[in-house]
Amino acid sequence: MRKSNWSVIFGLTAVLITTVFVGVYIIHFQPAAHIRNNSTITTHDGNRSQSISYTTYTTAHFTIDYPADWTVIPTESKILFVSKTGYEGGYITLTIQLLSLIESGGIYNSIDDVVMDLVQQFQEEGKNISNVNISYENEEEVSGAKGKEVSISYTSHNISYTQTQIIAKKGKYFYALTYHAPSAYYSEQEEVYEYAKKHWTWK
Repeated sequence: MRKSNWSVIFGLTAVLITTVFVGVYIIHFQPAAHIRNNSTITTHDGNRSQSISYTTYTTAHFTIDYPADWTVIPTESKILFVSKTGYEGGYITLTIQLLSLIESGGIYNSIDDVVMDLVQQFQEEGKNISNVNISYENEEEVSGAKGKEVSISYTSHNISYTQTQIIAKKGKYFYALTYHAPSAYYSEQEEVYEYAKKHWTWK
């Protein structure tokens, strides 16, 4: 069996109680600049209105907008954006990861290869998770780059989680943007994910 660039981690992380993907990558993120509060939008949830202020995170390869009051945890392999509020089952997160093409030392030829490997990793985590369900696989674009969006739900430690992930190819790398939340609170910040996709800009 080939060695995968994905590994699935469940339970406590060093900083928060949540579930995220961690990968092994060829490229490293450069130090980023939080350059400005660039917009405020108002969301409506029933009778409740909430304004979200966004700021921009910049790397050598792209910029992306995220809520200004979220915590940012950049590492060499990923950038993690963590919601200000915690929920039963953990925090809501956005994660950005890079995966290399075969020609750059990776193991993937196409976006479909990445998606298939991602799904396989979930299926192989039978001892840690249950009720794995793939809701959809949609063709979509990230700032003009062709991509595929996948939504997966599962149960871990008796709590249901849902993640929606879009994987796009740009240059020699695949970029994965993942929105992850306890399923009961998935809709709480879903607009943050949609906003991030819409305001992703390649450099």
